[in-house]
Amino acid sequence: MKPSRRSKQIVNLPAITQHLREVVGAPNLSTNTASYVIHGQTPALVVAPGSAEELARVVAFCNEVKLPLVPWGGGTRQLWGRPLATRQFLVVTTRRMKRVLIYNPDDLTISVEAGITLQALEEQLAAHHRMLPLDAPWPKRSTIGGILATAVDGPRRLGYGTARDLLIGIRVVESTGRITKAGGMVVKNVSDSDMMKLYLGSLGALAVIVSANFKLLPRPRAASTLTCFFAQPQAAFGLAEALRESSLTPTAVEYLEGWSPAGPTGGITLLVRTEGLPAEVERHVQDVAALASQAGALQVVRYPEPGHSFDWVELCNMAHPKKVVPNEMTVRLSCRPGELAIALDGLRSLATKHGLTLRINARALSGVAYLHLGGSAEAQRTWHSAALAAQPQLAVIAASPQLAAELPVWGAPPANLALMQRIKHEFDPDQLLNPGRFVV
Repeated sequence: MKPSRRSKQIVNLPAITQHLREVVGAPNLSTNTASYVIHGQTPALVVAPGSAEELARVVAFCNEVKLPLVPWGGGTRQLWGRPLATRQFLVVTTRRMKRVLIYNPDDLTISVEAGITLQALEEQLAAHHRMLPLDAPWPKRSTIGGILATAVDGPRRLGYGTARDLLIGIRVVESTGRITKAGGMVVKNVSDSDMMKLYLGSLGALAVIVSANFKLLPRPRAASTLTCFFAQPQAAFGLAEALRESSLTPTAVEYLEGWSPAGPTGGITLLVRTEGLPAEVERHVQDVAALASQAGALQVVRYPEPGHSFDWVELCNMAHPKKVVPNEMTVRLSCRPGELAIALDGLRSLATKHGLTLRINARALSGVAYLHLGGSAEAQRTWHSAALAAQPQLAVIAASPQLAAELPVWGAPPANLALMQRIKHEFDPDQLLNPGRFVV
């Protein structure tokens, strides 16, 4: 069920402010909320708990006074979803909750608080030659809690999987303020695994993530990227298909259209990244280069690591704008991997038909693509209507507040919508957690 917009205003905001100040301390409660605007909506307060217990007290109090709240990590994906279904709300930021709780390098496991950034975590893991290959955009700001809540993917999902594959335990605060957990610190732990998956990608609509446990991987000894330039999309996807059918195991295969690195074409590029032992990487590079030549690549450029001169972090960032770009809408397409090239052909033709510019970032072997469409709001609206009819799993992840309010930003209603609504009601019957922003 779609929540109705709340018209009732909070009657005693000063009293609420005073109570929350006593919970988290005066320096950790702010009415300076200009940096926390969501789709044109400004929170009344920003609260920064310093522990799971403080967070639980904040959430419990919000439940008591029926004050909606929005979980906030690094703020890099607050463009996602619909506008809030409430006039007054507070933001709960996890910026103070950034500790490493348990770290066993030899066991390849770690437990961290939700507010730690991906870059800060990676820097600690690098000292022991370990890694958590999540590849989230804007890693200097992206927090672990935000990565899990949005289930954001990165280029290396091909080789290492997504957060769903790396998460082994989670701790959350429910809408009542109760702290619960699922999973544990053992890689083979299967207890409560379904509960962990329930929170992934739920956009904070079921609970506020407090901490998470992950299995780690050894950091590869060598890595290399081949940038393959093509004249046409079909040739680039021909190479991707050849890689799929081969015995090669690249960790990332990224398709770029419209903004590729400098090369001899108008912007069609396939980037192939390989990681592993030095000899293995060398063999992969030679084999991929041969396949690229057979597929009709105009040029192949290699970027070795260390001293890597191709920025994979920037590539990951390109797909996810942190703020609305004037006259541009960004959508995320999900489809079967083998159908991606055909799907992009159709969406490209629609963009041309409606006079929109188009740039594409795609996980070429994973069936995921990010399309950036430039043009008038009316053209974007018309394109989206036609595109959604052909591709039901088309989510808008950045658009003007007006379009975000008008469009079905999560795509066509899922087949299990009724079940999702019942789960939302069970976890958050008063619609206090990110109300109205998610599918339910």
